[in-house]
Amino acid sequence: MNADATRYLDLLEQRIGLLGSLADALVSAGASISAFDIDGLEARIITQQQLCAEISALDSRIDAVQRHCAEQVALPRANDIRLTAPPEDSPLRHTLLRLQAVQSSVNQLNEAHKILLQRSRRTVGALLNSYHTFAVTYADPAAPRAAIGEMV
Repeated sequence: MNADATRYLDLLEQRIGLLGSLADALVSAGASISAFDIDGLEARIITQQQLCAEISALDSRIDAVQRHCAEQVALPRANDIRLTAPPEDSPLRHTLLRLQAVQSSVNQLNEAHKILLQRSRRTVGALLNSYHTFAVTYADPAAPRAAIGEMV
């Protein structure tokens, strides 16, 4: 395996690790939402933002390696030759399969997280409406109150 291929595999491994960490952060954020742990949720959101920035930076490095490899090989057009997939037992094939699995997992977790946030938003909206309806009942007991018939 040449140096470019090794570098490409290393970058893909890093992406797999970052996506795994992002999946863990999504699971933790969901747990924070369920536990009404706002501080924990905010910490998970910051972690997610950092991981997404790292993934984005890594993707640009992966793109650069791919462009460099394409220039080195100078592949003819796809309709000129038949491009084949990597062999079944190649490290690239195994890495790509693992990458596909972790990407699928992150997509599913992201979708579940989105649904959880939508439900939470509806719940908070309903609670706020209820609070506004009963605002007088749940007024601050320490606040000064006007007596019946007293002008404020």
